Amino acid sequence: MTTCHVRFEFQCERGKLKYSHAVPQSLVTAADPRRAPDATYMKTFLATIQPIVMEHEPACRAASNTQCGECGSPTAKILLTPMSWLHIINDPFVNVWANPVCANDACEAKTRQKIQDLMALMTSGGAAKVRTEDSTQPTDSGVIVLPCRVCDKRDKTFRCTRCKEVAYCGKEHQKADWSVHKRICKPAA
Repeated sequence: MTTCHVRFEFQCERGKLKYSHAVPQSLVTAADPRRAPDATYMKTFLATIQPIVMEHEPACRAASNTQCGECGSPTAKILLTPMSWLHIINDPFVNVWANPVCANDACEAKTRQKIQDLMALMTSGGAAKVRTEDSTQPTDSGVIVLPCRVCDKRDKTFRCTRCKEVAYCGKEHQKADWSVHKRICKPAA
């Protein structure tokens, strides 16, 4: 298998950590895989990136705050979220955000959502909106329409039938978000 060296930049509160790792040449492609993800590409990307990211977790922990970024409680773990820039052929790299979180699942879910929003903003060239705490808007009939938690679409969304606190534009986005949402999803009172 042909490989090429790629720069990895870990963004931590106390600075940027830089490393170089060999990755399969097939991951470096002029087409941005985030725009239309291919299942085989994504599987290869994750299988390659996860061990590299975990190798640098101790250094990221040392370069991160000792308190949760959401609530200020002691850090229980560091969320390491990679963002591929491997489609930039002349300078391919992977940016990895290191975010300290406590043991509270709600803090982790909020942090993950903020990261997703930031990634959407970056890949859209600033055209995407970053979700705020109050991102709901009443319709003309006074009904509150929640945006899709994944893509922010507001047309024909449906609420989670269990908690009624988040909405999705379709089953595909609900499934995609379940690994994060299930940690805070509680039956509505």
